[in-house]
Amino acid sequence: MSVKQKGMIAFSVVVIVAIHISLFFAMQRYQIRKPDFAGLYQAGRALIHERFPAIVNRFPALNGEEFMVQTPSGPSPADTMHPPYELPIYATLALMKFRVAYQLWWGCNLVLLFLATFLLWRHVPGLQSRYPYLLILVATFFPVLIALVQGQNSILLLFLLTLTFDLLGRHRHFWAGFVLSMGMFKFVLVIPILLWLVLEKRWKSIAGFVTGYASLLLVAAWLVGFRGLEAYVRLVAGYAKTAPEKAGTESIMPNLRGMVHAICAGFAPETLLVVITLILSLTLLIWVDLRRSKQTSLSMRLSMQVLLATLISYHLYPHDAAVLVLPWLLFLDYSSEEGSRRRFATTATVTSLVLYLVPFVAPLQIGMPIIGLASVILLTLLQRPPVARPMQMASS
Repeated sequence: MSVKQKGMIAFSVVVIVAIHISLFFAMQRYQIRKPDFAGLYQAGRALIHERFPAIVNRFPALNGEEFMVQTPSGPSPADTMHPPYELPIYATLALMKFRVAYQLWWGCNLVLLFLATFLLWRHVPGLQSRYPYLLILVATFFPVLIALVQGQNSILLLFLLTLTFDLLGRHRHFWAGFVLSMGMFKFVLVIPILLWLVLEKRWKSIAGFVTGYASLLLVAAWLVGFRGLEAYVRLVAGYAKTAPEKAGTESIMPNLRGMVHAICAGFAPETLLVVITLILSLTLLIWVDLRRSKQTSLSMRLSMQVLLATLISYHLYPHDAAVLVLPWLLFLDYSSEEGSRRRFATTATVTSLVLYLVPFVAPLQIGMPIIGLASVILLTLLQRPPVARPMQMASS
């Protein structure tokens, strides 16, 4: 990396920090209205009071008003949708006042975002000359901004997926699987990637995944007991009958389900929409995994699986689309490879611009399904390798 590149990257970091500080202060008056982080914070507080009452007795200030999240309708309810092994993160944050915890978590997510993009540096040689500008685009990607403002965990998952990819590229297969297992707080996205590891017969990575997830279950059992784990499983199983989201919000999902609802919700019953979504998801899963062997590039096979995971995920909220940063950057690098067809490169550029710009100018009911459509286009383009020679990072 040249001195000029380092200087440009440092300048980009300063610009990004300034943008996010401005956004943070702009959101101050809406802070209490952010149910996502408020609910997670309350879940962390509940864990401290129930599992570690000695801490509360030692520090009675934890019962103060600044450690509680009040809304116009009363105390914010705890978010019980997240698995118990994720709670230590929010329990740690709940040891601080709500406003301080929110600021710290925003800062941690911004650091994780920088780490994810820097991990990708060596894997995107075709983009290194434009890397400072890509940093700004990534840090202002609409789903990334939503994840940061709402205090969600999507940036953490993006970092874990990026680290998994980097470890696979460095032949650290066991630790790649172990790191992937740490993302099981969003299991609807991680399980399709685990399936990819199975199909590729990466047994060391699978062993690492099993080891990591077993450790998470042990932590969860220690925190909430086996009855708590059973209660969580029953809660998740109940979503097969009653979806956790409010009716009518399906069309803001950047996946197949969101696209189906955006197109058909006005004239088709919900049962038919569910059937159509499941058929499309199963068809896409089979189609992608049957054709994955045509890609010789590890980066593109993983990108295909991440895109697939987001599209077939039944519950995918706007902030969850932050994980698209990984396949997005890898795909842009792929399209810049020497030997790429001009039509392919043009389509890749236009699709990327749509992916970035449309959510800023369109309502969520339009912008999010378009993100899903852009993911389908990227996935379709990857079925036909555009370069005459394989990429540097080949399957190992």
